[in-house]
Amino acid sequence: MDTIEQTLAVATEHHRAGRTTEAESLYREVLAASPGHPDALHLLGVLGLQGGRPAEAVDLIGRAVAGDPTSPLLHANLGHALHATGQTRDAALSFARALTLLTNDGEGWGNVSALAGLIRRYDDETRRAAAAEVDTAYAMGDVMRRHSLLFLLDGDIARYEALTDAVLEDPMRFTVPSIHYAFWGMAMQLFQGAARRGDSGAFQSGNLTDYYRLMVDETALRYHLRRRMKRATPRDTVKRVALITNQMLGAGHQPTADAFDFARRLQDEFGREVVIINPNAMAITGENGFVPEYSYNITEEYEGEQVIAAFGARVRMMSFPQKRFDEEKVNAIVDYVDGFDPDVIVAFGGSNVVADLFSGARPVICLPTSSGLPLSMARLVLGYGEADTAEGWPADMAERFRPFSFGWTLPPAGPERSRADFGLPEAGPLFLVVGNRLDQEAGPDFLALVDSLLDRLPEARIAVAGGVESLPQRIAALRNADRVHTLGDLDDVRALHRLATAYLNPRRQGGGGSAAFALADGVPVVTAAAGDVATVAGPAFTVADDAAYLERAVALAGDAAFRDRQSAEARARFAEAGDRRASVERLLAYALEAQTA
Repeated sequence: MDTIEQTLAVATEHHRAGRTTEAESLYREVLAASPGHPDALHLLGVLGLQGGRPAEAVDLIGRAVAGDPTSPLLHANLGHALHATGQTRDAALSFARALTLLTNDGEGWGNVSALAGLIRRYDDETRRAAAAEVDTAYAMGDVMRRHSLLFLLDGDIARYEALTDAVLEDPMRFTVPSIHYAFWGMAMQLFQGAARRGDSGAFQSGNLTDYYRLMVDETALRYHLRRRMKRATPRDTVKRVALITNQMLGAGHQPTADAFDFARRLQDEFGREVVIINPNAMAITGENGFVPEYSYNITEEYEGEQVIAAFGARVRMMSFPQKRFDEEKVNAIVDYVDGFDPDVIVAFGGSNVVADLFSGARPVICLPTSSGLPLSMARLVLGYGEADTAEGWPADMAERFRPFSFGWTLPPAGPERSRADFGLPEAGPLFLVVGNRLDQEAGPDFLALVDSLLDRLPEARIAVAGGVESLPQRIAALRNADRVHTLGDLDDVRALHRLATAYLNPRRQGGGGSAAFALADGVPVVTAAAGDVATVAGPAFTVADDAAYLERAVALAGDAAFRDRQSAEARARFAEAGDRRASVERLLAYALEAQTA
Protein backbone atom coordinates (compact mmCIF):
# COMPACT_ATOMS: atom_id res chain seq x y z
CA MET A 1 0.00 0.00 0.00
CA ASP A 2 1.47 3.38 -0.97
CA THR A 3 1.97 6.21 1.51
CA ILE A 4 -1.05 8.25 0.37
CA GLU A 5 -3.45 5.38 0.89
CA GLN A 6 -1.90 4.54 4.25
CA THR A 7 -2.22 8.13 5.38
CA LEU A 8 -5.82 8.26 4.18
CA ALA A 9 -6.64 5.07 6.08
CA VAL A 10 -5.21 6.49 9.32
CA ALA A 11 -7.08 9.76 8.74
CA THR A 12 -10.42 7.99 8.34
CA GLU A 13 -9.81 6.08 11.56
CA HIS A 14 -9.28 9.40 13.37
CA HIS A 15 -12.40 10.75 11.67
CA ARG A 16 -14.59 7.81 12.78
CA ALA A 17 -13.26 8.11 16.33
CA GLY A 18 -14.12 11.81 16.49
CA ARG A 19 -10.52 13.03 16.45
CA THR A 20 -11.33 15.66 13.87
CA THR A 21 -8.19 17.81 14.26
CA GLU A 22 -5.93 14.85 13.54
CA ALA A 23 -8.13 13.72 10.66
CA GLU A 24 -8.16 17.15 9.04
CA SER A 25 -4.39 17.44 9.30
CA LEU A 26 -3.88 14.12 7.56
CA TYR A 27 -6.49 14.83 4.84
CA ARG A 28 -4.63 18.04 4.05
CA GLU A 29 -1.34 16.14 4.05
CA VAL A 30 -2.76 13.82 1.37
CA LEU A 31 -3.94 16.78 -0.70
CA ALA A 32 -0.52 18.40 -0.44
CA ALA A 33 1.01 15.25 -1.88
CA SER A 34 -1.80 14.59 -4.39
CA PRO A 35 -3.81 17.74 -5.19
CA GLY A 36 -7.32 16.89 -6.32
CA HIS A 37 -7.39 13.46 -4.64
CA PRO A 38 -11.17 12.76 -4.70
CA ASP A 39 -11.37 10.76 -1.46
CA ALA A 40 -9.34 13.28 0.53
CA LEU A 41 -11.36 16.20 -0.85
CA HIS A 42 -14.60 14.38 -0.13
CA LEU A 43 -13.73 13.40 3.44
CA LEU A 44 -12.33 16.83 4.24
CA GLY A 45 -15.60 18.25 2.92
CA VAL A 46 -17.61 15.86 5.09
CA LEU A 47 -15.55 17.02 8.04
CA GLY A 48 -16.42 20.61 7.17
CA LEU A 49 -20.13 19.76 6.88
CA GLN A 50 -20.08 18.01 10.25
CA GLY A 51 -18.27 20.99 11.72
CA GLY A 52 -20.91 23.48 10.59
CA ARG A 53 -19.03 24.83 7.55
CA PRO A 54 -21.36 23.82 4.70
CA ALA A 55 -20.04 26.35 2.16
CA GLU A 56 -16.55 24.94 2.57
CA ALA A 57 -18.02 21.45 2.21
CA VAL A 58 -19.74 22.39 -1.07
CA ASP A 59 -16.41 23.57 -2.49
CA LEU A 60 -14.40 20.55 -1.37
CA ILE A 61 -16.96 17.84 -2.22
CA GLY A 62 -17.77 19.59 -5.50
CA ARG A 63 -14.08 19.31 -6.48
CA ALA A 64 -14.15 15.64 -5.44
CA VAL A 65 -17.15 15.00 -7.70
CA ALA A 66 -15.34 16.68 -10.58
CA GLY A 67 -12.48 14.23 -10.06
CA ASP A 68 -14.73 11.17 -9.67
CA PRO A 69 -18.20 11.74 -11.15
CA THR A 70 -19.06 8.03 -10.92
CA SER A 71 -19.33 7.82 -7.13
CA PRO A 72 -22.90 7.86 -5.75
CA LEU A 73 -21.57 8.63 -2.27
CA LEU A 74 -19.81 11.79 -3.44
CA HIS A 75 -22.91 13.07 -5.21
CA ALA A 76 -25.08 12.28 -2.18
CA ASN A 77 -22.83 14.11 0.25
CA LEU A 78 -22.57 17.04 -2.12
CA GLY A 79 -26.36 17.10 -2.00
CA HIS A 80 -26.31 17.26 1.79
CA ALA A 81 -23.81 20.13 1.71
CA LEU A 82 -25.83 22.05 -0.88
CA HIS A 83 -28.99 21.52 1.15
CA ALA A 84 -27.24 22.91 4.23
CA THR A 85 -26.40 26.10 2.31
CA GLY A 86 -29.99 26.49 1.11
CA GLN A 87 -29.26 25.52 -2.52
CA THR A 88 -32.17 23.10 -2.62
CA ARG A 89 -32.50 22.71 -6.39
CA ASP A 90 -28.81 21.87 -6.81
CA ALA A 91 -29.05 19.59 -3.78
CA ALA A 92 -31.95 17.69 -5.36
CA LEU A 93 -30.01 17.32 -8.62
CA SER A 94 -27.02 15.91 -6.73
CA PHE A 95 -29.25 13.42 -4.92
CA ALA A 96 -30.78 12.52 -8.29
CA ARG A 97 -27.33 11.82 -9.78
CA ALA A 98 -26.45 9.60 -6.83
CA LEU A 99 -29.77 7.77 -7.14
CA THR A 100 -29.28 7.21 -10.88
CA LEU A 101 -25.79 5.82 -10.42
CA LEU A 102 -27.03 3.40 -7.77
CA THR A 103 -30.01 2.32 -9.87
CA ASN A 104 -27.90 1.81 -12.98
CA ASP A 105 -25.60 -0.40 -10.89
CA GLY A 106 -28.56 -2.56 -9.84
CA GLU A 107 -28.62 -1.29 -6.26
CA GLY A 108 -31.42 -2.60 -4.05
CA TRP A 109 -34.25 -0.45 -2.79
CA GLY A 110 -32.83 0.60 0.60
CA ASN A 111 -30.35 3.30 -0.45
CA VAL A 112 -32.42 4.31 -3.47
CA SER A 113 -35.41 4.79 -1.16
CA ALA A 114 -33.40 7.03 1.17
CA LEU A 115 -32.29 9.25 -1.72
CA ALA A 116 -35.81 9.41 -3.14
CA GLY A 117 -37.05 10.51 0.27
CA LEU A 118 -34.51 13.35 0.34
CA ILE A 119 -35.76 14.58 -3.04
CA ARG A 120 -39.46 14.26 -2.17
CA ARG A 121 -39.19 16.82 0.65
CA TYR A 122 -38.68 19.63 -1.88
CA ASP A 123 -41.25 21.68 -3.80
CA ASP A 124 -42.87 20.28 -6.93
CA GLU A 125 -40.73 22.21 -9.38
CA THR A 126 -37.53 20.97 -7.75
CA ARG A 127 -38.84 17.42 -7.68
CA ARG A 128 -39.64 17.59 -11.40
CA ALA A 129 -36.11 18.81 -12.14
CA ALA A 130 -34.64 15.90 -10.15
CA ALA A 131 -36.89 13.41 -11.95
CA ALA A 132 -35.81 14.82 -15.32
CA GLU A 133 -32.16 14.36 -14.27
CA VAL A 134 -32.84 10.70 -13.44
CA ASP A 135 -34.82 10.15 -16.63
CA THR A 136 -32.00 11.51 -18.81
CA ALA A 137 -29.29 9.26 -17.33
CA TYR A 138 -31.35 6.15 -16.57
CA ALA A 139 -29.73 3.16 -18.27
CA MET A 140 -31.72 0.14 -17.08
CA GLY A 141 -34.29 -1.62 -19.25
CA ASP A 142 -36.79 -2.30 -16.44
CA VAL A 143 -40.00 -0.52 -17.47
CA MET A 144 -41.61 -1.05 -14.06
CA ARG A 145 -38.66 0.41 -12.12
CA ARG A 146 -38.08 3.38 -14.40
CA HIS A 147 -41.59 4.77 -14.56
CA SER A 148 -42.52 3.98 -10.95
CA LEU A 149 -39.31 5.62 -9.73
CA LEU A 150 -39.99 8.75 -11.76
CA PHE A 151 -43.54 8.91 -10.38
CA LEU A 152 -42.19 8.51 -6.87
CA LEU A 153 -39.93 11.51 -7.43
CA ASP A 154 -42.29 13.93 -9.14
CA GLY A 155 -45.81 12.50 -8.71
CA ASP A 156 -46.59 13.02 -12.40
CA ILE A 157 -49.45 10.82 -13.60
CA ALA A 158 -47.74 10.72 -17.01
CA ARG A 159 -45.23 8.28 -15.48
CA TYR A 160 -47.95 5.75 -14.67
CA GLU A 161 -49.51 6.36 -18.06
CA ALA A 162 -46.19 5.34 -19.64
CA LEU A 163 -45.99 2.24 -17.43
CA THR A 164 -49.54 1.11 -18.21
CA ASP A 165 -49.08 1.87 -21.91
CA ALA A 166 -46.06 -0.44 -22.00
CA VAL A 167 -48.04 -3.31 -20.50
CA LEU A 168 -51.16 -2.68 -22.59
CA GLU A 169 -49.12 -2.60 -25.79
CA ASP A 170 -47.26 -5.86 -25.15
CA PRO A 171 -48.61 -7.77 -22.13
CA MET A 172 -46.68 -10.92 -22.97
CA ARG A 173 -43.46 -9.17 -21.90
CA PHE A 174 -44.73 -9.44 -18.33
CA THR A 175 -45.83 -12.31 -16.12
CA VAL A 176 -49.23 -12.25 -14.42
CA PRO A 177 -47.66 -11.79 -10.95
CA SER A 178 -45.58 -8.90 -12.35
CA ILE A 179 -48.64 -7.17 -13.82
CA HIS A 180 -50.45 -7.78 -10.55
CA TYR A 181 -47.61 -6.39 -8.40
CA ALA A 182 -47.36 -3.19 -10.43
CA PHE A 183 -51.14 -2.69 -10.29
CA TRP A 184 -51.28 -2.81 -6.51
CA GLY A 185 -48.23 -0.58 -6.27
CA MET A 186 -49.90 2.09 -8.41
CA ALA A 187 -53.21 1.66 -6.57
CA MET A 188 -51.52 2.17 -3.21
CA GLN A 189 -49.74 5.34 -4.32
CA LEU A 190 -52.89 6.83 -5.83
CA PHE A 191 -54.99 5.96 -2.77
CA GLN A 192 -52.43 7.70 -0.57
CA GLY A 193 -52.65 10.85 -2.70
CA ALA A 194 -49.11 10.71 -4.09
CA ALA A 195 -50.08 12.20 -7.47
CA ARG A 196 -48.85 15.79 -7.77
CA ARG A 197 -49.43 16.52 -11.43
CA GLY A 198 -51.87 15.37 -14.10
CA ASP A 199 -55.48 14.20 -14.01
CA SER A 200 -55.72 11.25 -11.62
CA GLY A 201 -59.41 10.80 -12.30
CA ALA A 202 -58.90 10.57 -16.06
CA PHE A 203 -56.06 8.11 -15.55
CA GLN A 204 -58.13 5.88 -13.29
CA SER A 205 -61.13 5.87 -15.62
CA GLY A 206 -58.88 5.41 -18.68
CA ASN A 207 -55.50 3.71 -18.61
CA LEU A 208 -55.79 2.16 -15.16
CA THR A 209 -59.23 0.72 -15.94
CA ASP A 210 -57.88 -0.78 -19.17
CA TYR A 211 -54.86 -2.13 -17.29
CA TYR A 212 -57.08 -3.69 -14.63
CA ARG A 213 -59.29 -5.40 -17.19
CA LEU A 214 -56.24 -6.68 -19.03
CA MET A 215 -54.88 -8.05 -15.74
CA VAL A 216 -58.12 -9.96 -15.10
CA ASP A 217 -58.29 -11.23 -18.69
CA GLU A 218 -54.62 -12.26 -18.80
CA THR A 219 -55.00 -14.09 -15.48
CA ALA A 220 -58.00 -16.02 -16.78
CA LEU A 221 -56.28 -16.77 -20.10
CA ARG A 222 -52.84 -17.79 -18.87
CA TYR A 223 -54.17 -19.76 -15.91
CA HIS A 224 -56.75 -21.53 -18.13
CA LEU A 225 -59.66 -20.51 -15.90
CA ARG A 226 -62.37 -20.35 -18.56
CA ARG A 227 -62.14 -24.13 -18.99
CA ARG A 228 -61.83 -24.74 -15.28
CA MET A 229 -64.73 -22.65 -13.99
CA LYS A 230 -68.30 -23.90 -13.77
CA ARG A 231 -70.87 -21.61 -15.37
CA ALA A 232 -73.91 -20.98 -13.20
CA THR A 233 -77.43 -20.64 -14.61
CA PRO A 234 -79.71 -17.81 -13.38
CA ARG A 235 -81.53 -18.63 -10.15
CA ASP A 236 -84.82 -17.28 -8.80
CA THR A 237 -83.62 -17.08 -5.21
CA VAL A 238 -80.43 -16.26 -3.36
CA LYS A 239 -79.61 -18.79 -0.67
CA ARG A 240 -75.79 -19.04 -0.80
CA VAL A 241 -73.51 -16.01 -0.81
CA ALA A 242 -69.72 -15.97 -1.29
CA LEU A 243 -68.31 -12.71 0.01
CA ILE A 244 -64.86 -12.32 -1.55
CA THR A 245 -62.53 -9.77 -0.01
CA ASN A 246 -59.06 -8.71 -1.05
CA GLN A 247 -57.72 -9.37 2.45
CA MET A 248 -58.93 -10.02 5.99
CA LEU A 249 -56.54 -8.69 8.62
CA GLY A 250 -58.34 -9.13 11.92
CA ALA A 251 -58.94 -6.71 14.78
CA GLY A 252 -58.21 -3.03 14.16
CA HIS A 253 -58.74 -3.23 10.38
CA GLN A 254 -62.03 -1.51 9.56
CA PRO A 255 -62.63 -3.22 6.17
CA THR A 256 -62.19 -6.59 7.91
CA ALA A 257 -64.78 -5.62 10.53
CA ASP A 258 -67.15 -4.44 7.80
CA ALA A 259 -66.76 -7.63 5.72
CA PHE A 260 -67.49 -9.73 8.80
CA ASP A 261 -70.49 -7.55 9.66
CA PHE A 262 -72.05 -7.88 6.20
CA ALA A 263 -71.45 -11.64 6.28
CA ARG A 264 -72.89 -12.21 9.75
CA ARG A 265 -75.98 -10.09 8.96
CA LEU A 266 -76.61 -12.00 5.72
CA GLN A 267 -76.31 -15.21 7.72
CA ASP A 268 -77.97 -14.41 11.06
CA GLU A 269 -80.54 -11.76 10.13
CA PHE A 270 -81.50 -12.90 6.63
CA GLY A 271 -80.90 -16.65 6.84
CA ARG A 272 -78.40 -17.03 4.00
CA GLU A 273 -75.57 -19.53 3.89
CA VAL A 274 -72.43 -17.42 3.74
CA VAL A 275 -68.73 -17.99 3.37
CA ILE A 276 -66.05 -15.30 3.39
CA ILE A 277 -63.33 -15.96 0.83
CA ASN A 278 -60.05 -14.43 1.98
CA PRO A 279 -57.67 -14.80 -0.99
CA ASN A 280 -55.00 -12.38 0.23
CA ALA A 281 -55.05 -11.14 -3.34
CA MET A 282 -53.19 -7.89 -2.79
CA ALA A 283 -49.53 -8.32 -3.67
CA ILE A 284 -47.38 -9.78 -0.92
CA THR A 285 -44.19 -10.75 -2.78
CA GLY A 286 -42.11 -8.41 -4.97
CA GLU A 287 -42.33 -9.52 -8.61
CA ASN A 288 -40.48 -6.77 -10.50
CA GLY A 289 -38.59 -3.52 -10.01
CA PHE A 290 -41.64 -1.42 -9.09
CA VAL A 291 -40.90 1.14 -6.39
CA PRO A 292 -41.56 1.87 -3.66
CA GLU A 293 -41.17 -1.78 -2.79
CA TYR A 294 -44.06 -2.94 -0.66
CA SER A 295 -45.81 -5.98 0.75
CA TYR A 296 -49.43 -6.09 1.82
CA ASN A 297 -49.99 -7.77 5.17
CA ILE A 298 -51.46 -11.18 5.80
CA THR A 299 -52.79 -12.61 9.06
CA GLU A 300 -50.89 -15.82 9.68
CA GLU A 301 -53.61 -17.47 11.76
CA TYR A 302 -56.07 -17.12 8.86
CA GLU A 303 -55.27 -20.29 6.93
CA GLY A 304 -57.60 -22.78 5.27
CA GLU A 305 -61.20 -23.25 6.28
CA GLN A 306 -62.20 -22.03 9.73
CA VAL A 307 -64.90 -20.23 11.65
CA ILE A 308 -64.13 -16.73 12.83
CA ALA A 309 -65.95 -15.08 15.72
CA ALA A 310 -66.62 -11.46 16.64
CA PHE A 311 -69.37 -9.41 18.31
CA GLY A 312 -71.11 -12.58 19.45
CA ALA A 313 -71.36 -14.04 15.93
CA ARG A 314 -69.55 -16.80 14.04
CA VAL A 315 -68.97 -16.90 10.28
CA ARG A 316 -67.29 -19.47 8.04
CA MET A 317 -64.16 -18.30 6.20
CA MET A 318 -61.74 -19.85 3.73
CA SER A 319 -58.30 -18.26 3.55
CA PHE A 320 -55.50 -18.66 1.02
CA PRO A 321 -52.30 -17.29 2.59
CA GLN A 322 -49.92 -18.29 -0.24
CA LYS A 323 -47.71 -15.28 -0.93
CA ARG A 324 -47.67 -15.36 -4.75
CA PHE A 325 -50.57 -14.63 -7.08
CA ASP A 326 -49.69 -17.65 -9.19
CA GLU A 327 -51.66 -20.32 -11.05
CA GLU A 328 -51.66 -22.81 -8.19
CA LYS A 329 -53.17 -20.32 -5.75
CA VAL A 330 -55.77 -18.98 -8.16
CA ASN A 331 -56.86 -22.49 -9.20
CA ALA A 332 -57.32 -23.46 -5.55
CA ILE A 333 -59.55 -20.43 -4.99
CA VAL A 334 -61.62 -21.14 -8.11
CA ASP A 335 -62.13 -24.78 -7.14
CA TYR A 336 -63.26 -23.84 -3.64
CA VAL A 337 -65.76 -21.24 -4.85
CA ASP A 338 -67.16 -23.58 -7.49
CA GLY A 339 -67.50 -26.29 -4.84
CA PHE A 340 -69.53 -23.92 -2.65
CA ASP A 341 -71.64 -23.01 -5.73
CA PRO A 342 -72.86 -19.58 -4.57
CA ASP A 343 -75.99 -18.00 -5.99
CA VAL A 344 -74.18 -14.67 -5.97
CA ILE A 345 -70.65 -13.45 -5.38
CA VAL A 346 -70.23 -10.19 -3.47
CA ALA A 347 -66.97 -8.52 -4.46
CA PHE A 348 -66.24 -6.75 -1.19
CA GLY A 349 -64.25 -3.73 -2.33
CA GLY A 350 -63.19 -2.49 -5.74
CA SER A 351 -60.18 -3.86 -7.66
CA ASN A 352 -61.34 -7.29 -6.50
CA VAL A 353 -59.41 -9.38 -9.01
CA VAL A 354 -60.49 -12.77 -7.69
CA ALA A 355 -64.20 -11.91 -7.71
CA ASP A 356 -63.90 -10.41 -11.19
CA LEU A 357 -62.39 -13.65 -12.51
CA PHE A 358 -65.90 -15.10 -12.02
CA SER A 359 -67.69 -12.21 -13.77
CA GLY A 360 -68.35 -14.24 -16.93
CA ALA A 361 -69.47 -17.37 -15.09
CA ARG A 362 -71.56 -16.24 -12.10
CA PRO A 363 -73.52 -13.20 -10.88
CA VAL A 364 -71.06 -10.81 -9.22
CA ILE A 365 -71.94 -7.60 -7.38
CA CYS A 366 -69.27 -5.06 -6.49
CA LEU A 367 -69.79 -3.55 -3.04
CA PRO A 368 -67.23 -0.73 -2.81
CA THR A 369 -65.55 0.04 0.50
CA SER A 370 -64.47 3.51 -0.65
CA SER A 371 -65.89 6.39 -2.65
CA GLY A 372 -65.02 7.16 -6.26
CA LEU A 373 -64.65 4.91 -9.28
CA PRO A 374 -64.23 1.24 -8.22
CA LEU A 375 -62.39 -0.85 -10.78
CA SER A 376 -64.73 -3.78 -11.35
CA MET A 377 -66.06 -6.16 -13.97
CA ALA A 378 -69.08 -7.15 -11.85
CA ARG A 379 -72.57 -7.26 -13.33
CA LEU A 380 -73.70 -4.57 -10.88
CA VAL A 381 -71.50 -1.92 -9.25
CA LEU A 382 -72.98 -0.26 -6.18
CA GLY A 383 -72.42 3.24 -4.86
CA TYR A 384 -70.63 3.94 -1.59
CA GLY A 385 -72.83 6.81 -0.42
CA GLU A 386 -76.47 7.46 -1.29
CA ALA A 387 -75.60 10.63 -3.17
CA ASP A 388 -73.02 8.89 -5.38
CA THR A 389 -73.53 8.93 -9.13
CA ALA A 390 -71.73 7.36 -12.10
CA GLU A 391 -70.87 10.75 -13.58
CA GLY A 392 -67.48 10.59 -15.28
CA TRP A 393 -67.37 6.79 -15.24
CA PRO A 394 -66.68 4.75 -18.38
CA ALA A 395 -69.97 4.21 -20.22
CA ASP A 396 -70.14 0.46 -19.69
CA MET A 397 -69.59 0.87 -15.95
CA ALA A 398 -72.14 3.67 -15.70
CA GLU A 399 -74.76 1.25 -17.07
CA ARG A 400 -73.94 -1.19 -14.28
CA PHE A 401 -74.08 1.40 -11.48
CA ARG A 402 -76.78 1.13 -8.81
CA PRO A 403 -77.38 3.53 -5.91
CA PHE A 404 -76.43 2.25 -2.47
CA SER A 405 -75.31 3.31 0.98
CA PHE A 406 -72.51 1.31 2.62
CA GLY A 407 -73.95 1.74 6.11
CA TRP A 408 -72.14 1.26 9.41
CA THR A 409 -72.31 -0.80 12.56
CA LEU A 410 -71.03 1.00 15.62
CA PRO A 411 -68.40 -0.73 17.74
CA PRO A 412 -69.43 -1.12 21.38
CA ALA A 413 -68.79 1.87 23.61
CA GLY A 414 -66.82 1.40 26.80
CA PRO A 415 -67.15 3.21 30.13
CA GLU A 416 -66.79 6.94 30.51
CA ARG A 417 -63.18 8.12 30.62
CA SER A 418 -61.53 11.45 31.33
CA ARG A 419 -58.98 13.30 29.24
CA ALA A 420 -56.43 12.49 31.89
CA ASP A 421 -56.97 8.80 31.12
CA PHE A 422 -55.57 9.54 27.66
CA GLY A 423 -52.74 11.70 28.99
CA LEU A 424 -54.46 14.91 27.86
CA PRO A 425 -55.09 18.18 29.75
CA GLU A 426 -58.68 18.60 30.87
CA ALA A 427 -59.11 22.18 29.69
CA GLY A 428 -59.38 23.66 26.21
CA PRO A 429 -60.74 22.54 22.83
CA LEU A 430 -59.73 19.03 21.74
CA PHE A 431 -59.54 18.09 18.05
CA LEU A 432 -59.21 14.49 16.89
CA VAL A 433 -57.30 13.09 13.91
CA VAL A 434 -58.02 9.38 13.43
CA GLY A 435 -56.70 6.79 11.00
CA ASN A 436 -54.58 3.71 10.33
CA ARG A 437 -52.46 5.29 7.56
CA LEU A 438 -51.69 8.70 9.02
CA ASP A 439 -47.98 8.34 8.29
CA GLN A 440 -48.95 8.73 4.63
CA GLU A 441 -52.17 10.74 4.92
CA ALA A 442 -51.13 13.50 7.34
CA GLY A 443 -48.78 15.25 4.96
CA PRO A 444 -46.96 18.60 5.19
CA ASP A 445 -49.98 20.63 4.08
CA PHE A 446 -52.19 19.14 6.78
CA LEU A 447 -49.56 19.58 9.48
CA ALA A 448 -49.14 23.23 8.45
CA LEU A 449 -52.92 23.60 8.80
CA VAL A 450 -52.78 22.04 12.28
CA ASP A 451 -50.01 24.46 13.27
CA SER A 452 -52.05 27.41 12.03
CA LEU A 453 -55.10 26.21 13.98
CA LEU A 454 -53.08 25.93 17.17
CA ASP A 455 -51.69 29.43 16.55
CA ARG A 456 -55.30 30.67 16.47
CA LEU A 457 -56.35 28.66 19.53
CA PRO A 458 -53.60 28.82 22.19
CA GLU A 459 -55.51 26.52 24.59
CA ALA A 460 -56.38 23.86 22.02
CA ARG A 461 -54.93 20.36 21.70
CA ILE A 462 -54.77 17.84 18.86
CA ALA A 463 -55.07 14.12 19.65
CA VAL A 464 -53.86 11.71 16.95
CA ALA A 465 -55.41 8.24 17.28
CA GLY A 466 -54.03 5.33 15.25
CA GLY A 467 -50.74 3.53 14.78
CA VAL A 468 -47.98 5.80 13.46
CA GLU A 469 -44.22 5.47 12.95
CA SER A 470 -42.84 8.46 11.03
CA LEU A 471 -45.52 11.04 11.88
CA PRO A 472 -44.23 11.88 15.40
CA GLN A 473 -40.89 13.04 13.96
CA ARG A 474 -42.70 15.41 11.59
CA ILE A 475 -44.98 16.64 14.34
CA ALA A 476 -41.89 17.43 16.44
CA ALA A 477 -40.90 20.08 13.86
CA LEU A 478 -44.15 22.04 14.31
CA ARG A 479 -44.23 25.35 16.18
CA ASN A 480 -46.90 23.91 18.47
CA ALA A 481 -45.55 20.37 18.70
CA ASP A 482 -46.08 20.29 22.47
CA ARG A 483 -49.85 20.51 21.93
CA VAL A 484 -50.11 17.62 19.48
CA HIS A 485 -50.45 14.23 21.19
CA THR A 486 -49.99 10.88 19.43
CA LEU A 487 -52.03 8.27 21.31
CA GLY A 488 -51.38 5.21 19.13
CA ASP A 489 -54.03 2.54 18.60
CA LEU A 490 -56.96 2.85 21.01
CA ASP A 491 -59.20 0.03 22.19
CA ASP A 492 -62.13 2.46 22.59
CA VAL A 493 -61.95 5.51 20.37
CA ARG A 494 -65.60 6.26 21.18
CA ALA A 495 -64.56 7.15 24.74
CA LEU A 496 -62.34 9.82 23.19
CA HIS A 497 -65.24 11.05 21.03
CA ARG A 498 -67.15 12.00 24.15
CA LEU A 499 -64.32 14.36 25.11
CA ALA A 500 -63.72 15.95 21.71
CA THR A 501 -64.64 19.26 20.13
CA ALA A 502 -64.38 18.11 16.52
CA TYR A 503 -62.90 15.52 14.13
CA LEU A 504 -60.35 16.93 11.68
CA ASN A 505 -59.88 15.09 8.40
CA PRO A 506 -56.66 15.31 6.35
CA ARG A 507 -57.05 15.36 2.58
CA ARG A 508 -57.22 11.65 1.88
CA GLN A 509 -59.30 9.01 0.15
CA GLY A 510 -60.08 6.82 3.17
CA GLY A 511 -61.26 7.43 6.71
CA GLY A 512 -64.97 6.84 6.17
CA GLY A 513 -65.41 4.45 9.08
CA SER A 514 -63.74 6.62 11.70
CA ALA A 515 -65.75 9.64 10.52
CA ALA A 516 -69.01 7.68 10.67
CA PHE A 517 -68.36 6.65 14.26
CA ALA A 518 -67.50 10.24 15.20
CA LEU A 519 -70.77 11.46 13.68
CA ALA A 520 -72.72 8.78 15.56
CA ASP A 521 -71.29 10.12 18.83
CA GLY A 522 -72.18 13.71 17.93
CA VAL A 523 -68.67 14.85 17.02
CA PRO A 524 -68.73 17.43 14.21
CA VAL A 525 -66.46 16.65 11.25
CA VAL A 526 -64.32 19.18 9.37
CA THR A 527 -63.32 17.98 5.92
CA ALA A 528 -62.59 19.06 2.38
CA ALA A 529 -65.24 18.09 -0.15
CA ALA A 530 -63.52 14.96 -1.48
CA GLY A 531 -62.89 11.38 -0.39
CA ASP A 532 -64.71 8.92 1.82
CA VAL A 533 -65.10 11.23 4.80
CA ALA A 534 -66.85 13.87 2.70
CA THR A 535 -69.18 11.19 1.30
CA VAL A 536 -70.03 9.87 4.76
CA ALA A 537 -70.36 13.26 6.46
CA GLY A 538 -72.29 15.07 3.74
CA PRO A 539 -72.35 18.74 2.74
CA ALA A 540 -73.05 20.11 6.23
CA PHE A 541 -69.51 19.20 7.25
CA THR A 542 -67.49 19.98 4.13
CA VAL A 543 -65.55 23.18 3.49
CA ALA A 544 -64.23 24.77 0.32
CA ASP A 545 -60.57 25.44 1.13
CA ASP A 546 -57.96 25.69 3.89
CA ALA A 547 -59.13 29.12 5.01
CA ALA A 548 -62.68 27.84 5.44
CA TYR A 549 -61.31 24.75 7.19
CA LEU A 550 -59.59 26.92 9.80
CA GLU A 551 -62.63 29.14 10.29
CA ARG A 552 -64.91 26.12 10.79
CA ALA A 553 -62.58 24.57 13.37
CA VAL A 554 -62.18 27.89 15.23
CA ALA A 555 -65.96 28.40 15.24
CA LEU A 556 -66.53 24.91 16.69
CA ALA A 557 -64.08 25.71 19.47
CA GLY A 558 -65.42 29.17 20.27
CA ASP A 559 -69.15 29.11 19.57
CA ALA A 560 -70.94 26.65 21.86
CA ALA A 561 -74.32 27.11 20.18
CA PHE A 562 -72.85 26.43 16.74
CA ARG A 563 -71.03 23.38 18.04
CA ASP A 564 -74.29 22.06 19.56
CA ARG A 565 -76.10 22.49 16.23
CA GLN A 566 -73.31 20.69 14.39
CA SER A 567 -73.37 17.91 16.98
CA ALA A 568 -77.09 17.39 16.44
CA GLU A 569 -76.56 17.39 12.67
CA ALA A 570 -73.81 14.80 13.10
CA ARG A 571 -76.10 12.39 14.93
CA ALA A 572 -78.87 12.97 12.38
CA ARG A 573 -76.46 12.31 9.52
CA PHE A 574 -75.39 8.99 10.99
CA ALA A 575 -79.01 7.98 11.57
CA GLU A 576 -79.69 8.74 7.89
CA ALA A 577 -76.63 7.08 6.34
CA GLY A 578 -75.57 4.48 8.90
CA ASP A 579 -78.32 1.83 8.74
CA ARG A 580 -76.28 -1.28 7.89
CA ARG A 581 -79.26 -3.65 8.14
CA ALA A 582 -81.11 -1.70 5.45
CA SER A 583 -77.96 -1.83 3.30
CA VAL A 584 -77.80 -5.63 3.57
CA GLU A 585 -81.48 -5.95 2.66
CA ARG A 586 -80.89 -3.77 -0.38
CA LEU A 587 -77.82 -5.81 -1.32
CA LEU A 588 -79.96 -8.96 -1.45
CA ALA A 589 -82.42 -7.24 -3.78
CA TYR A 590 -79.56 -6.39 -6.12
CA ALA A 591 -78.36 -10.01 -5.85
CA LEU A 592 -81.63 -11.12 -7.44
CA GLU A 593 -81.33 -8.48 -10.15
CA ALA A 594 -77.79 -9.64 -10.90
CA GLN A 595 -79.09 -13.10 -11.87
CA THR A 596 -80.30 -11.72 -15.20
CA ALA A 597 -78.40 -8.42 -15.50
